[in-house]
Amino acid sequence: MNLRFLLYLRLVIHHGSFSAAALAGGVSQPAISHAMRQLQLQFDTPLFVKSGRRQVPTEVALRVALQGADIADRVGAMEESVATASRRGTLRVGVTPSAALVCGPALHLAWCHAHPHRRLAMSSADEGRMLAGLRGGELDLVIAPMPRGYSTAGLVTQALYHIRPQAYARRTHPLIQAQSLVQLASAEWAIVEPSVRGPVDVLREAFAVRQMPPARITASCPDYASMINLIAHTDLLGVLPHSALLDNGPKGLVVPLSLREALPRYEMHVFTLTRLHRRLAPSIAELQRQLQRSTATDSRSTSRGLP
Repeated sequence: MNLRFLLYLRLVIHHGSFSAAALAGGVSQPAISHAMRQLQLQFDTPLFVKSGRRQVPTEVALRVALQGADIADRVGAMEESVATASRRGTLRVGVTPSAALVCGPALHLAWCHAHPHRRLAMSSADEGRMLAGLRGGELDLVIAPMPRGYSTAGLVTQALYHIRPQAYARRTHPLIQAQSLVQLASAEWAIVEPSVRGPVDVLREAFAVRQMPPARITASCPDYASMINLIAHTDLLGVLPHSALLDNGPKGLVVPLSLREALPRYEMHVFTLTRLHRRLAPSIAELQRQLQRSTATDSRSTSRGLP
């Protein structure tokens, strides 16, 4: 028996006529009439009796409609169960642009390794929007800085790694020998959107704490790759939160400035809903292990003078 016919039966019972049922169901009246004829073939007694312009359901029609609703509910529950199982195979992660590069390989290993049917889906926005998406069920976890004054009620938060930003310029930049932010007061800067609107604004804080005029930002970029390329070919400066961002950039063209003052440091956190944390905890623990291994490898390479 066609479940759609049972739905149309309930619409006719509720609205009293084929035309009203068609309007409510968003279909044509002939479609309703066809469905009722097909249903009627299954029964020896009438499903409706006409009273004026109304189709009055018989006892048989009422019983069929009630049982049909129960069948539809059970089928709907099965479909939702299958859909939920499918969604469980996809890890939806909100990441800042830098975290996408730093954590991407580790995230994939943590979630997908030895699970061929799993999928990693990363997306980026400003931190406020990502955390709202987490609370709204659009994301499973978020990797971002902790917003100042942010209420973490209903969330589990864990520190993931420290960010030590540095200022960068092209190797032949006129200010490449600068050793202080004061010497960069006249410089022009490039930034990455949208994370600059998040809880951490390194340039603003670095200049403000030294009571300097705000940095002159003359270019906004969609990601760090485009910003690094811009720095490599112009006199713009930029701040990178992690040296790993240079790995896929122009080789040797962009280098850190040797400033006496450290730029503001902060921590990247992983945020999960409390109710989902138990399911995701093994993957988060593996993510932390992968990041620790990566950091240790980078440290050993640096100490040996490797590129």
